[in-house]
Amino acid sequence: MNAAALSTLQLRSSAGLYGADRMVLALNDGLASHGVHSRLLSINNYRMREQALHALALARGQESVLLPCRGRIDTATVNALSAQIAMTGAAVVHSHDYKSAFYAWLATRRQPARLVATLHGWVEGSSSLRLYTRLELALLRRFDALVVVAAEQVERLLRAGVPRSRIHQIDNGIEATHADGAGAAVLRDRLGIAAGAHVFAAVARLSSEKNLAMLLQAFAPVATASRDAVLVLVGDGPEREALQEQAQQLGLFEGRQLHILGKRDDMAAIYAMSDCLVLPSLNEGMPLVVLEAMACEVPVLASAVGDIPRLLAHSDHGRLVPAGDVAALQAALVEALTLRGRRDLAAREYVDAHHSAQAMAARYLDLYCRLLETTHDCRAS
Repeated sequence: MNAAALSTLQLRSSAGLYGADRMVLALNDGLASHGVHSRLLSINNYRMREQALHALALARGQESVLLPCRGRIDTATVNALSAQIAMTGAAVVHSHDYKSAFYAWLATRRQPARLVATLHGWVEGSSSLRLYTRLELALLRRFDALVVVAAEQVERLLRAGVPRSRIHQIDNGIEATHADGAGAAVLRDRLGIAAGAHVFAAVARLSSEKNLAMLLQAFAPVATASRDAVLVLVGDGPEREALQEQAQQLGLFEGRQLHILGKRDDMAAIYAMSDCLVLPSLNEGMPLVVLEAMACEVPVLASAVGDIPRLLAHSDHGRLVPAGDVAALQAALVEALTLRGRRDLAAREYVDAHHSAQAMAARYLDLYCRLLETTHDCRAS
């Protein structure tokens, strides 16, 4: 199929700018580089004043539309999405979370299109989130294709009754990422971090599945033993206040050996400033933050979950620890102090070769074209 004749809609219900949101932006750009007409549709988050994904897409010159949504279920969202399918002639509607999957399925009852969903990982920290996951898995059985970003997700889809032929694994890709050394120097000075300090950076949503409470627990004795050890937390989320309280109880005071920076738009400087990226998550798919750190030659210390072990197999200084093992994490932090100043050239070369936005988009484009050339009964209601 001629890519220039293909129109797709990328659908996302976003609560901020996290890994999945950055992947969607990269995919939308990557598809355009292959000649595909791809439009980003953001479902309005009625709980938030700012719609960050939509705003950033527009700022980058992407074709982006904000769909109305005033509650958990809104017929106006279905109507607007159906109208977008009809107006663009989209052959594929590609959803990126459980809410967008639900609206995509409803809208394509009126305006037929192929349904694709990328599963960025399941967050199940509460009973309501576990319920949403079960409902999503039931709905996804009706999709034409499901894309996983980590091999361990396949088995769960099979258990949910999804035929193996509809499950595809496509690695995440990132936009070109480069460290900003000059920006790092300015940031270090602003934060009062000494030139000789060893900076551990944790870049993540501040939520339970990222397991940052355990990171603070493991880092506290390391900080006591070495005044050169500094931990920088980048990101925001529901656990921010709890993490701040825990840090104080552990004797980690902000502005000394701990900096909780919230959301940042200077990640190139953050990576350049960092001696090690730490990601102690309890579960992951293929985290973009690991790819970004590797692209910036930052050694990665992470839990052995999802496809992180496969990524770090291509690095010189990547280190894995068992998920949830605070003693192993503490020991790894101590060991990492001896790696000060090292850069991971092999990691950068691997990411540049295999995880660009264009390479990811090419794999999705191949999937779209194969779907449009075949038919099956997966969308029976």
